Amino acid sequence: MLDTKTIKKILILRYRFIGDTVLTIPFIKNVRKHFPDVQIDILVSPNSGEILEGNPDLNNIFYYDNSKFHKYERTGNEASRRKGETYTTYNSFIDCAKGLRSENYDLAFVLKRSFSSALLAALSGIKYKVGFNTELRSFLLTHPVKYDKNIHELDNYLNCLRVIGIEPYRYSPEIFPTDFEKSKANGFLVRLDRYKPKVLIHASSAHPYKQWPKRYFAKLMDYLFKEYEAQFVFTGAKSDKLVYEEIIKLCENRKKFKFLDLCGLTNLRECYSVYKGLDLAISTDSGNAHLAAASGIPTYVLYGPTRPEKWLPIGRSVFPLRLNQLLPCQPCDVKVQCSHLSCMKLLTPNFVFHNLINNKLIEKKRLTV
Repeated sequence: MLDTKTIKKILILRYRFIGDTVLTIPFIKNVRKHFPDVQIDILVSPNSGEILEGNPDLNNIFYYDNSKFHKYERTGNEASRRKGETYTTYNSFIDCAKGLRSENYDLAFVLKRSFSSALLAALSGIKYKVGFNTELRSFLLTHPVKYDKNIHELDNYLNCLRVIGIEPYRYSPEIFPTDFEKSKANGFLVRLDRYKPKVLIHASSAHPYKQWPKRYFAKLMDYLFKEYEAQFVFTGAKSDKLVYEEIIKLCENRKKFKFLDLCGLTNLRECYSVYKGLDLAISTDSGNAHLAAASGIPTYVLYGPTRPEKWLPIGRSVFPLRLNQLLPCQPCDVKVQCSHLSCMKLLTPNFVFHNLINNKLIEKKRLTV
């Protein structure tokens, strides 16, 4: 039996994608609420963990670089770091286990579902290990938790608290950019007309099956410009720049509307700061959809092979867009080979646009304030 009163140091393990990391934030807040005086650290990936820098509910952030692929390049700008913040990066499984073992943690929440993550917690010598019963790894955990594929991912995380007698609250994610990052974001936004709607178009995604056709984004942008004189903002890695260049070429009104291409120019907290100054986000099922939702702006997310009931971003105004009548193969959770991608192709620009204009949150008056 776990006596929570004896816990002095806690480690949370969730090293993967941007969206996963954003969904971890409400979990972290719950841990801090119930353990106000203990040390709470987290192990995350370098490509997504910077979202957590500056979070007052964390004491230390450890980076585990188990992949050389970084979706976002870290800026390395010391002005974006808070005074006194330090971060440790482990580049191998063994080095990571040794480093964590030296910390003498009492409790680990293994939110990552892989066998290797539970093994890492076990090799780190942590007494209590709470995590999901996936990949035949329950024997490595002291408190295995049933993983439910049919509920939201955040609710699965929160079940890891319920198993030790804590009743959690479903907080919204909070991100804490520095003053420097906020100022940098504002410097970008002043390039746009403050009296016309500013719309985020996020076309990229970690998996090609979740991407909407470029010509569809172009058509939707033409609709939004014609109806609202919308301006557009693009964010992402340097490698995403070509995607938006191709979309712009397909727009009939490309010579008339304003757009701001920030691909490769921001870190994730700067992205979040930019989003807070926008009126609307339209995104694929991606990490940036989670950032946009967390910023508080109305966020529309395009779903095809994946399930909004499981992966919908957490925020004040978040709306999933998918076919009214699902296809027999939908959702496949991108676990099968697909030659037609009908679930995304049948989600037409006209369907998406009419869903936007039928929502009172984005009526013309709302956008032009």
